[in-house]
Order: sequence, then structure tokens, then C-alpha cells
Amino acid sequence: MRFENNVVIVTGASSGVGRAASIMAAKEGAKVYAIARREERLLSLANEIDMLGGKGEIVPVTCDVSKKEDVESLFEKVKNENDKLDVLIANAGVMDNFEPITHCTEENLNRIFDINVKGTFRLFKGAIPLMKDGGAIVATTSIAGIRGGKAGVAYTMSKSAIHGLVRNTAAMYANDKIRCNAVAPGGIATEIMENFSNVDEKGMEVVMRGPKLDKMVATAEEIASNLLFLASDQASNITGQILVSDGGLTNM
Repeated sequence: MRFENNVVIVTGASSGVGRAASIMAAKEGAKVYAIARREERLLSLANEIDMLGGKGEIVPVTCDVSKKEDVESLFEKVKNENDKLDVLIANAGVMDNFEPITHCTEENLNRIFDINVKGTFRLFKGAIPLMKDGGAIVATTSIAGIRGGKAGVAYTMSKSAIHGLVRNTAAMYANDKIRCNAVAPGGIATEIMENFSNVDEKGMEVVMRGPKLDKMVATAEEIASNLLFLASDQASNITGQILVSDGGLTNM
């Protein structure tokens, strides 16, 4: 029971990795604030953990991380109800359509950065004051932040920025017993992968170069397990790290 009596926030909880991480943490005794924009999905998630008989609970909270006021309301709620936070899993994010820089519009760049970068920044900033006795922050990033040709320019820039945020936060708050890490997956078999449309042909041609490994696409549960490992005391000596979880893709 790694998260018994822990207060945990998971963003992007309505599907995929965030949903899997919420269920796993609640099964291990956490009070999970499950955050997403789609209320009906969150309510379904809360009902599911009740039926599974988890030791913890799921508290659904509708929140758009691209909106400053939504994030402020989230942390006010957590503070009023618990006066602490043990774990933040900053998982919410959106993909681009693999556009190279000459095909990427200012509007799309702003959309990606508002959610992926500014949203994650707001979550980190709101979480730290509630981690009075220490805590763990884990972000979901991507190998796109490590390899230049694995996504479009906007997404690649956004994930590179989060890597910098993770490392800076880890350094700045180490003496406050706050650890900060990230998991960088390759492809994940989730809803975000299924709903691609208007994919840029030039970008996709570059992205698909190289070896096609059996494990290049992970399950949501595999990546959620990585996130929860880094959030747990099992990773008590790990901070400022980007854990690559891509089935060996970046090693080829």
C-alpha cells in the first residue's frame, strides 16, 4: 500500500494513462483528485473504483489546466479539504499533428503551450506550497523532448520545456524534501493516438523513420506504473530524472 492516506492529484484522468494511474493509486489507499475537462468520464471513474473496492477514493474535479482560474480553484479545494498534498502527477497534455516549423501556425503553437507547458507550470506552482512535509511531483513527457524527430515542432518544444521545468524544480526544492521527475514514453496505445486527424505528411514521414519495435507502443497501464513508481517511496533517492519508457526505441 504505497499511497495509503496520501493525497494525490492526477491530471488528464478521464482516459489513458491518467485514468490508469488514478485507479492504481486509489487501489493502494490514496485519496485521488482526478482532474480532467470531461465531467461524465470522471464520474464514471469514481463509480468504477467504488465497485472495485479500492482502499482509497477518487474525487472527480472538472478542471482545464490551460485556465489559470481553474487550477487555482483546484488547489484551493485540495487545501480546504486536506491542508496538504503528497503527490502530483501532471499528466494532462495534447499532441500536435506532427507539423514541422514551416507548417505550424501561431494558433497551434499557443494551444499546445497553453496546455502542455503553462498548464504544467501552474500545477507545479500550486502543488509545492501544499507539500509542507515533502512530496513527489511526476510529469508525463515524451521522447519527443529527447529526440528531435518524434513529433511536430510545437509538441517537441513543449516537452523539452517540461524537462527543463522538472530539472529546475528538483534542484530548487530538494532541501524541502520534494522530489520531481518525469516519464518520457514513446507511443502509448490510448485515445490520443486513436483520434489523430489532419496529420502532416512531411512530419509523419520523419517520425516513422527508424526501427519499428514490438514494444514501441506501451499500454496506458505500463506508463502509469512508471509514474507511480517515481511518485512512491521506492524512488526516494531519485529526483531530477527523465525516465525513458519507450521499449528501447531511443536506444536504436
